Amino acid sequence: PPIPYVLVADRPALEQFRSGQFLALASFFAFHQSRNLWVLTTSRDFLAFLGDDETGNAYLAAFTLLTPASVVGLPFIDAILRRYGYSGALQFVNALGMVQGIIQVASGNLNVQILGFVVYTFYRCFLFSASFSCLPEFLGPDVLGRGYGLLILAGGICSLSNLVLANVAVQRLGGNFFVPNLIYTILCLPCVFLAARLGRGLRREREEISRRSSSKEIGSP
Repeated sequence: PPIPYVLVADRPALEQFRSGQFLALASFFAFHQSRNLWVLTTSRDFLAFLGDDETGNAYLAAFTLLTPASVVGLPFIDAILRRYGYSGALQFVNALGMVQGIIQVASGNLNVQILGFVVYTFYRCFLFSASFSCLPEFLGPDVLGRGYGLLILAGGICSLSNLVLANVAVQRLGGNFFVPNLIYTILCLPCVFLAARLGRGLRREREEISRRSSSKEIGSP
């Protein structure tokens, strides 16, 4: 007989964190949080290489002003979650990350980079909103706090790679961020499979919940 599926929330705490759903989400978030910090911490040097110092850092000021505007993406993330679910929302994060990355590496025009700033604003909002709101979908309430902590920890560990990439860009490439930005753009592609893996896991959870509900209805007098 087939082994019955156990909902993630019904498993011991350690097994919940070892579930395919959590590992996929943690890996996804770790990469994108690292990329998010990369964009934030290198924006001044990146824009300076494109000539922003000659404008009095006007484009850096525009980027700084647009960053807190991430809140404008909240109505959009709600609509996407209702229509496409968490896996679809995470795929939007991948798409936004790739679009912003393509803008960074494809154009040295500072005016074009403003479009990248707008895309980044939505990217950042979607990343945190979709990732953090997804956890209660499968983790038990008694381990949620630890789950959020592990997501942040995973992002922090992955962000250590930024030290190496920044050193390469500044020390070896003369301030040219093309190669690191290209790497971060290409690495969005494996995250497509992580989001799809999470989607399959969530679908399996919903099927099991539906099966249990049907069994209860059949067994009720």
